[in-house]
Amino acid sequence: MGSSDHLISNGAVRTGIFSEPVTVVDPAAYDLRSPLGKKLGRRARHFGYKQFHYVGGISNDLIFGATVVDLRYLSSAFYYIYDLKTGKELRHTWRTPFSRAVRFSTNPESCDVSYGNSKNGITIRSVNGDRLLSVRKDGRVLVDASFADRTPAVEPLRICTRAGYTGWVYVRKTGAVPMKGTIDCEFGRFDIENCLGHTDYSAGYMRPETWWNWAFVSGFVNGKRFGLNVSCGVNETSYSENCAWVDGKLSFLPQTRFEFDAADPMKDWRIHSDSFDLRFMSRGVHKEHVNAGLLATRFSQMYGTFRGKVQLGPRSYEIGDLYGFAEDHYARW
Repeated sequence: MGSSDHLISNGAVRTGIFSEPVTVVDPAAYDLRSPLGKKLGRRARHFGYKQFHYVGGISNDLIFGATVVDLRYLSSAFYYIYDLKTGKELRHTWRTPFSRAVRFSTNPESCDVSYGNSKNGITIRSVNGDRLLSVRKDGRVLVDASFADRTPAVEPLRICTRAGYTGWVYVRKTGAVPMKGTIDCEFGRFDIENCLGHTDYSAGYMRPETWWNWAFVSGFVNGKRFGLNVSCGVNETSYSENCAWVDGKLSFLPQTRFEFDAADPMKDWRIHSDSFDLRFMSRGVHKEHVNAGLLATRFSQMYGTFRGKVQLGPRSYEIGDLYGFAEDHYARW
């Protein structure tokens, strides 16, 4: 493995947008210092590092998502399943002090991420380039899904940006990728058909107090697989994660503005930039509100429909009631 595969070399992190895979993200290799230049010790290096992996899917019948989080002081995982026809929802969150219940590999390409055990928990792993998702509750496999999370099915977004004065965040995302599998829950058993999946692997020395807004929309437009990923407040120092996929081909988008009511994020949102203007209408929400001293979070991830228009170069895409997500997140960690 050459040094170009490593995010960190000689104690320094590489920032930018990467067309080639980054297969080693190892915090132990980073020369972490305070903003005043003091070299930080093992405890600060360990507890300063945060990482999470999210996988979601949108099918004809369901919207679902699953996340594994390692904040060092606290590890957690959650899932939700939303029935588009009935409006019924299932959701559950597990939390464990420190990182005892969670496992993350240092390779975001062939990832091995898990929380819990064989009866209760979430596993995200890669086998021969396919990303596999398993969600288990009380011994029952609720979600068993897979998709080709690599070129040529999709061009992954790989980006590393500075966070604060000495920190950084590496992100790997994919969107609108054909997904297959089954969901077996209280709503019934569903064979996933015409399902599009998406992922978000994020890791690094994130700002100790941070916030962001994020939106993602996915579906078929003019017979093509269409996905759009935009954010504000994170991953936008010198480089931006704002992008779209059309049949797996990646294009970049400009800075994005989010207009919504923070006191009631279930109200309609306007999300727009110089190249698109979208309206988001919520149908459900997953919330995580925690205030535990060192750690605090105010997290709302809504799922619903988008309408509007996206311009990618000379081509225009009309978005009419496509499903997706909008997120409002504050964190102190």
